Amino acid sequence: MEIVGAVILVLVIICGASQNWKLSIKAILVIVIIEGALRRWAFPQARDLIYFFKDLVLIGSYIGFASQPRSIVDRYPFIKELTVVITIICCLQAFNPSLGSPIIGLLGIRAYLLYIPLVWILPHLFDSEIDLRNFLRNYLFLSIPVCILGIIQFFSPADSPLNLYVAGEESGIAKVGEFVRITGTFSYLAGLTVFLAVCFTLLIVLISEERAFKWQIIYGLELALVTVNSFMSGARGIILYEIIFTITYLISLFFTSHKAASNFIVRLFVPITIAALLAVIYFQPALQAFSDRVETASDSVSDRIIGSFTQVFSYAGDRSDGYGIGATQSGAASLRRLLDLPNGEELPTHEGETGRVMIELGLLGFILWYGLRIVLLISLFSVFSRLRHPFYKDLALAIFLFQLINITGQLVTNPTMLVYFWFFSGFIYLLPVLEDKERQRISLDRTRDSNVISSNLLPNDKKKDE
Repeated sequence: MEIVGAVILVLVIICGASQNWKLSIKAILVIVIIEGALRRWAFPQARDLIYFFKDLVLIGSYIGFASQPRSIVDRYPFIKELTVVITIICCLQAFNPSLGSPIIGLLGIRAYLLYIPLVWILPHLFDSEIDLRNFLRNYLFLSIPVCILGIIQFFSPADSPLNLYVAGEESGIAKVGEFVRITGTFSYLAGLTVFLAVCFTLLIVLISEERAFKWQIIYGLELALVTVNSFMSGARGIILYEIIFTITYLISLFFTSHKAASNFIVRLFVPITIAALLAVIYFQPALQAFSDRVETASDSVSDRIIGSFTQVFSYAGDRSDGYGIGATQSGAASLRRLLDLPNGEELPTHEGETGRVMIELGLLGFILWYGLRIVLLISLFSVFSRLRHPFYKDLALAIFLFQLINITGQLVTNPTMLVYFWFFSGFIYLLPVLEDKERQRISLDRTRDSNVISSNLLPNDKKKDE
């Protein structure tokens, strides 16, 4: 009876999401922020269902999109072709005998393939620059309550309900000295750091483009909160990302437009001032905790970066055909226990994303998967080079840098990054479409104005003839 009820609930969610696919996709970006709060505090008994809720909404949005015939933009067909080949490889790896059961492969297929169609759907999600800009503005408002919660968590004891992870175990909570490493509304630290990186990326673009003083203040406050939360997370990677992103973004602006770069520096003065004042007056413990984290960490960031490359070669030499898609997914062990599935082969010790992809897909799958990510990077840079609209151009640059800096970071093992990565990848098609619409609108306006002028002049000409 419980199985029947679960199936009915799944069908209701999918059917409901299909009724308005645009709203459903935008809702997914909100769900990814609040699902951790729902799993930890609101409905802990249904945490597994909530984990897959956004996936069901996404499937419903796909059905809704497919039910309305429309042409799908395909300016970069090589992306589609490579995706088809990777899909075949992933499906074959789902039946790898080393998994013990192909049901485990479903977890891997979800992680690798489920969100990819967003790339081609996104161009139909927004109709104009105003539509896109307003969505980004409203979405970034969500960073304020998330970051305020993070500040409260930082100054709360480790045994506070606000700091318990999804599993509800106090012993596993990460700390630096007496302070916890905050997670915000997310289930774990990795989700929060991805969210902070996304907000930082978008805020830098909006600040560089914004002229209204009111919005400069709002963006400055949001950027200050994001920066403070970054230190409170104790994650060295997010601080390093923000530094590298800001420097490379500024250098890129100098190469494209000295005036744009100068304006960016001027507009960044307000948020930097706000962040500095907040840090000096209110958040000295956060800076000290982060400093302690850097000094006491057992490994360096450079070791992790180098390890993400070197471990791949050791796994490839160990076994080049892979252990099956989904083998290293965190939910694989739980799914085996729940459904009483046979155990798969024992896996090599794994931690980094690149190593996990090699273990799951083997050498060929690894090459194709990261080949696709490189192709997406090249396409984003091509879009950035071709665009002329300042806002779209800066947005393409920021997304390119986001993807580039995170090229070896978590993706298939981080459900939060999955959503943002493929959403951002859709800008490859979205931004040129919006710029074309903008050109067409300007052309129509000029034609209409020309016709109005001609019609106003026509009676006078006739009078002169008479």
